[in-house]
This record gives sequence, structure tokens and C-alpha cells, in this order.
Amino acid sequence: MYFGFEDIHIAYGDKKVLRGLSADFEKGSITALVGPNGCGKSSLLRILSRGVRPQRGTAWLDGRDIRSYRRRELAQRIAVLPQLHSAPGDIDVRTLISYGRYPHLRPGRRPTPKDMARVDAVMAHTGLCQLADQPVASLSGGERQRAWIALAVCQDPEILVLDEPTTYLDVSHQVDVLEMVRRLNREQGITVVMVLHDLNLAARYADRLCAIKDGVLYLSGSPAEVMTDGFLREVFGVTAHVYEDEINGCPYFIPEKVV
Repeated sequence: MYFGFEDIHIAYGDKKVLRGLSADFEKGSITALVGPNGCGKSSLLRILSRGVRPQRGTAWLDGRDIRSYRRRELAQRIAVLPQLHSAPGDIDVRTLISYGRYPHLRPGRRPTPKDMARVDAVMAHTGLCQLADQPVASLSGGERQRAWIALAVCQDPEILVLDEPTTYLDVSHQVDVLEMVRRLNREQGITVVMVLHDLNLAARYADRLCAIKDGVLYLSGSPAEVMTDGFLREVFGVTAHVYEDEINGCPYFIPEKVV
């Protein structure tokens, strides 16, 4: 197994969130985790940053339990961007992105000119050069999210994990962020795993959908395989009409009613 989870059990008090979930992710692909609110998508990803410790089960990377990796070693391979993040109000974009280099520095060392050249390259690749000296707090929601994703990319990870990267963004900024994520995947070969609530965007930008229901992996496959009227009824409790987007080569749906 390259990367994934095996038999994950997570509970908060008496509430069981995940009940033996197993999933694996293909190297170089984009996978979207989907499912109803509270189904455990974010809890699953927090295992990778050690924000959640499962009662049972393991997360794997290259056949090794991620708990066997030192934090710096793991951060050099997996970059995790949580749903909520904050930075000091006066920090500028270039400085924020430079924090992504710290997993590669010796303790107590500052970024070298080579590190800062990498920062500049990432800013160019993510379209942030003109905002380099701007305070992060002054950016629009979409610009701010691009800056945080650029920080994660500056870690030079093999795997980029994003928890709801389009939350609170209007539709133009959602598309802008997801276009950037797909470009990073296609051009740099970064494996992407992300939680998305908008199923139509998930179907457009992901190579594979993994649906979670009742604490387990309910269904996984290509968007065309997963996005059916039966799936929408069983997992989300809505009837819907599913169509094919012939331009983008993916399915999309229009909801009808709650069942």
C-alpha cells in the first residue's frame, strides 16, 4: 500500500464516528472524500497531523505506520492543510509561505537563499508574486486560501491533504483554488486527498471519489461510477437527476427533493 488507512475506529465519548474504515489512495491521483456532515471525513484526515488518535487502526505510508515516522520526516512527505488556520495579522504572504520550508531545516536554522528561491518559485506557480509583500490579513478569501496552499506546497510534499479547501469561498474562488490544485497535481505529480462538500466540483476535479457513510467507506470509484441517483439517495437522502458534462467529461447532478 502506498498511502491509506486500515480499520480506523474513532469515537468521541459514546459517539462512534468511524467504525472500521479502510481506504487507499493511488499515487499521483486526486481523491475527494465525500459524505454527509459529521460522517468522519475531517476526523480521518486529522490522524495524519496527529490531531486525532484512533481507538484502533492504522494510517500507512509506503508500507509503514505513520506513527513510526518522526514529525519532521513525515512533514517532508505529507502536507496537511486543516479547514481552520490563522496567521499573525501583520505577516506578509512571502513570509507565510516560507514557513513551509521549516520541515527541511535543521533546528534553529533560518531559511537559506536556496529555500527562499523555492518560496519564490512556489509563489510564481500559484500566481502570488504580485501579492508577496501584502499582509495575509488584507487578502480576499480566495487569495488567502491560495497562500495557505502555497505554504503546504512549499514543504515539497509527495502528498497534499486538504480539508474543505473551498469552504466560505464564492464560486469563482472555489474554481480558482481547485484549478490550482489540479495544476499542481498534473504538473508536479503531487498526490492530492481532499474533503469537498460540493459534489459537482468533486466530480469535476477529482480522479476518484471515496464516499463515507455510517462510519465506513461506502463506495469508491471514478466520478462516473460513484455519482448515480442511487448513491445520492442512499448517502445524502436526496432524489436527483444525474447528467453528463460532455465538455469536462464528468457527471453532475441537479437535486430534486429530500427523501
